[in-house]
Amino acid sequence: MKRIILTTIILVATVAAYAQNTQPDAEYNLIRRSYKVNSDSTMDIRFRKEIVLLRNRAITAYADKGETFITYNPAFESLTINECYTVRPDGSKVTTPQNAFILQLPSECTDCGRLNELREMAIVHTALEYNCTIVLDYTLHRNSTRLTERFNLNQDCPVKRYEIRYADGHTQVATNLPQTVNDPYMPAKQGYDVEFQLGAKPIYTAEQALPEAENLLNALKKDNAKEYAAAIRDWVVDYIHLNPIDPARVNYAITPAIDVYASNCGTAIDKTGLLAALLNQAGFRAVIVDNSMNVFGDKPLEVEVTIEGLKYRLSATDKKPLMTESEKADAAAVASAPIYIDRALDWEPDTIIENYVRINLPQEKGGLNIDPAKLNASRSSDVQARAASEFYHYTLELPKGAKLIGGDINIEYTRNIGSISIIIKQKGRRLLITRSLRLRKAVITKADYSDFRQLMIDWNNHRQLFFSL
Repeated sequence: MKRIILTTIILVATVAAYAQNTQPDAEYNLIRRSYKVNSDSTMDIRFRKEIVLLRNRAITAYADKGETFITYNPAFESLTINECYTVRPDGSKVTTPQNAFILQLPSECTDCGRLNELREMAIVHTALEYNCTIVLDYTLHRNSTRLTERFNLNQDCPVKRYEIRYADGHTQVATNLPQTVNDPYMPAKQGYDVEFQLGAKPIYTAEQALPEAENLLNALKKDNAKEYAAAIRDWVVDYIHLNPIDPARVNYAITPAIDVYASNCGTAIDKTGLLAALLNQAGFRAVIVDNSMNVFGDKPLEVEVTIEGLKYRLSATDKKPLMTESEKADAAAVASAPIYIDRALDWEPDTIIENYVRINLPQEKGGLNIDPAKLNASRSSDVQARAASEFYHYTLELPKGAKLIGGDINIEYTRNIGSISIIIKQKGRRLLITRSLRLRKAVITKADYSDFRQLMIDWNNHRQLFFSL
């Protein structure tokens, strides 16, 4: 019994420490991006950052503040370091020495010979200590008329001032930006996204044949056309290495499908082109489509393929089930439908110590699954959840002499964000468990965050039940 209590205390202490650790590792005094289009149609992208290091984690390379990595393509880009130095807390300035600038092959390119021409400037910042300020200013000159930029102004530490100086002369300024919270529950879109484009967007045309892949396609052949298309897509996802390099580094070019096929590697654009070519070689009708306003960044191209008169859109980087747009809408509706489960559980305990066991309640498919240990005590950013209505009723037949440690449980309350009910009662050798959760909002704002966090703490408590025998 003592060991059970001790384990619970350690868990609670760990969760509390995680939740209260909100002090930033560093703070940006300034981030500035400047864009200029020259008279010869080349362009200059200038970047400046001034960041103060506050905690030890920021000083080490582990937290990526002690180093900066700049990737560029010498075939049509050149890099100039305008300034790089550290200002100590006493105001003295230490210029970064030349041996702290290391030119190397980007790690993303080591497995793809076609991209071995790219280079990465690794800058190891020096004279680092608490409250020092790193200043870095560099210019990337592009012999190109095309650029698509997509980024979020929020960083993993606060930003006092963020400036964007656009090529048309206007400037956008944001101040006192809060740090992002590094957890899996960030909403897909935040309020500080920036997206713009210089020059015309490329148009990608699918190759209509790839005879070199005929043996592969015969091996993947399925009787069902939809399964055959999915098998081709799965092969591209699994066997063609995805190079995550920024498409700007290759000037948004698409590599011929035969080269991608032969090398087993490519960017998301390359893989999309290969997938379309394979589908066309297999007898389908496939085209490359722009599925969004911007085909780059986190919005990749897709391949639209016609199967038995229906159109499906396939990604070359994930293996989601093939569905038409209407089927996707139907699936989304089902996912948001209420959950009602009423069933008996089997007695399958884990032994803790002699005469003490634990039962884990199931995490039902489709249920809201948010770990409260990853929700800080305070938070400035929204939480991505989903509106939920879940009801579970379980019965569990206990062995003779088994007793629920801590006795019956009864938690019921309602808040603006939703409501919860957890009732666990032992009646002789039968355990009755009722759990219900209602969450009214999919995105949790700062006003509702405290209530939401408590709701998630209570909802995830009592999933483990302990018994004495």
